[in-house]
Amino acid sequence: MVTGLRHAFQPIVHLDTGLTHGFEALLRGPVELGFDSIANLFDRAAEAGQVEELEARLLQKALQDFSALSCADGLHLFFNIDARSLPHLSHRTSGILENMAGLGLSSTQLCLEVSEKSDISQDSAATRALRQARDHGIQIALDDFGEGYARLRLLHEEHAEYVKFDRYFINNVANDPKKKLFVSSLIDMFEVLGIQTIAEGVETEEDLSSCRELGFDLVQGYLVARPTLEHESLSRSYESLMTARRRDRRARSSDQHILREQIVKVPTLKIETPMQDVFDAFRTNQSARLFPVLDMNDRPLGIVRDVDLKAYAFSPYGKDLIVNRSFGKRLGDFVRPCPVADIHTQAERILQIYSHNDSLNGVIIVENAQYVGFLDNSSLLRVLNEKNLIFAREMNPLTKLPGNTSIADHIADAVTDTEASCALLHFDFDNFKPFNDTYGFRQGDRALLLFAENLRQTFSGPDFFVGHIGGDDFFVGARGTDTADVSRRAYEARRQFARDVESFYDKKARERGSIEAPGRDGKLRSFPLLTCSAAMLVIEPGRRIADLESALTAFAELKKRAKEEGGFACQTIQ
Repeated sequence: MVTGLRHAFQPIVHLDTGLTHGFEALLRGPVELGFDSIANLFDRAAEAGQVEELEARLLQKALQDFSALSCADGLHLFFNIDARSLPHLSHRTSGILENMAGLGLSSTQLCLEVSEKSDISQDSAATRALRQARDHGIQIALDDFGEGYARLRLLHEEHAEYVKFDRYFINNVANDPKKKLFVSSLIDMFEVLGIQTIAEGVETEEDLSSCRELGFDLVQGYLVARPTLEHESLSRSYESLMTARRRDRRARSSDQHILREQIVKVPTLKIETPMQDVFDAFRTNQSARLFPVLDMNDRPLGIVRDVDLKAYAFSPYGKDLIVNRSFGKRLGDFVRPCPVADIHTQAERILQIYSHNDSLNGVIIVENAQYVGFLDNSSLLRVLNEKNLIFAREMNPLTKLPGNTSIADHIADAVTDTEASCALLHFDFDNFKPFNDTYGFRQGDRALLLFAENLRQTFSGPDFFVGHIGGDDFFVGARGTDTADVSRRAYEARRQFARDVESFYDKKARERGSIEAPGRDGKLRSFPLLTCSAAMLVIEPGRRIADLESALTAFAELKKRAKEEGGFACQTIQ
């Protein structure tokens, strides 16, 4: 029955880096053999009492194909397992492990995908088989999450390593507030449990952006790569995601330098470490209260805590029993889930993960999915303190917008980026000095605060950066957005300000549309009510400005034009 069946491999990729985490084996060929579908193939096998044999042979074939990949080293194979064969899995576990060892694969490289629609009751032969597989290092993924009945208890008690979200929750999530809240809340919960989340069916740039905003760890779908029978075409990284992520990182400040400074270099243990060596590690590192546990490829699996071993360590025969290879326990029996965050994650997001459960011991930090270090309670507080200090130094004291250092950094990044279009806008009040002289600095500050809030609302979202240069000068940076849309937003900001600021004048001034105030020569003159001019410098993809000084010079010329040409001037560098 296996003859003629093949596996197409589809990559599962880290959203943060574009690096491949593993491949899902997707069966191909049942229709050519006369079956309506894959489900029909397994139904027929079940009727003949051959579903266990079929699955065993398909898994062996998938493992052989996977081990032959030139890029398989350290990656994972995701294999869908039929629920009807799960009760018999325990009889095959040792054979699977022997087969993998013979192919040069470690047990942690295999992940069995169990559909959420599978009827798996608690404490059944199926769950006991999954538990035994996990005890030997084989990982578990709950597939089709949200399509069937949620197995949250199974997730909590058996602790799957992955949850794969059905495409229903990915499609159009950006435009569905209820769905967005639901998915983001689930992801927060899974992060606390140390379970990695996979978004299935990612097909568009909008899907990808939504997945990044929601906090998914991994993505799978046509946007990354389609399933392929041409295994030699598979890669360890996918440039489309790497390019998108580099663009996203440039669009916002990175906290990785803060995180690297505060990371605690906690010693680690490998999952295969004998229990005697685990006890010795705690004995020789008496200040250590926990050790991160890694697989053979330095990827974190969780933590082991001294408190969980005390019951055995202080029992008269507990320690001897636990280190006995015939009757004792493995390190995997004591591994507890722990949240994992990439080094490029914003500090606020990491603190949010931690704050969801005050019983957590900290957060494991990874880079390219490999262990970097640990943020414990104290180091997390230092990260928060450092972040607050940086924010306080950078922001304008009146409007609380980023100041000149952050603005200069944004412009410097923008003018050297050749991958995405960018628009740099400078806003400057018209007739601000006469207004300030007439109504006082307090009223002038109110006008500045009004415009700052106007910009926040008009240019909200991850594609925009809003800053306050000082006085009545403001800055907005837009990355990878439509130029016409940015221009429209600038017009709306200017129009809204001119309308709202009228209420700051007395009735007579509003009726005249002007005020009488001394000019720079000291003589009384008539000045129009406050408005705002905007200069916009657009840099097309593939183009660049030589340096920051050149960008500032171009801006100065545009500001003059904006004042002369009715309040708006635009220059495009093509």
